[in-house]
Amino acid sequence: MRNKIICLLFISMIFSPAVFSDDLDVTKSWSELSNVENAWDGQKMITEKEYKKVIDALEKRKNAKKIRAEKKAGNPLMKPSEDGSEADFLTKYQEQYPLLNLSVPVQTPSGIVPVGHYKVIGTKKNGKVYINLCQAYDVIGKIPAIETEDDFNSEEINFVKLEQVKEGTFKIIYGSMKFNAYAYLNY
Repeated sequence: MRNKIICLLFISMIFSPAVFSDDLDVTKSWSELSNVENAWDGQKMITEKEYKKVIDALEKRKNAKKIRAEKKAGNPLMKPSEDGSEADFLTKYQEQYPLLNLSVPVQTPSGIVPVGHYKVIGTKKNGKVYINLCQAYDVIGKIPAIETEDDFNSEEINFVKLEQVKEGTFKIIYGSMKFNAYAYLNY
């Protein structure tokens, strides 16, 4: 990326607008063009810090355009499907994962999960069910769970709840379009 920018700067310095103008005499030689001989005059070196500042500003501008476009488009869950069926709505709803706020660190087979907010994703692998506690794209805690048909009297399709069983033990309850499950966690 940096090499492309340097190359473009070099080309823009050599080929000034006078070179591409219509009133340019075609019979002139390259030696008669003053911009070519003094292409580097008045130029200064760019520091790494200045370069990163420009790149960050461009990225921020790019992201701002994307966010504005998404806001303008509106919430896709509130829009009716093209064929009028509810299947489209349920498919999009299924992609949303519930959030869990852990107020105490909990022990999982994959290690201690610290206090924080976690996206909860349930997975099935080789007939086994897992409840994954994720932050961004990283799985922080992978909890083996027990699949159940019980919906735990939840009014939502996708849900996660913590219930205290006894001092030092939580029961995590997870529900989704695919399956419902629960597991016990020590804190």
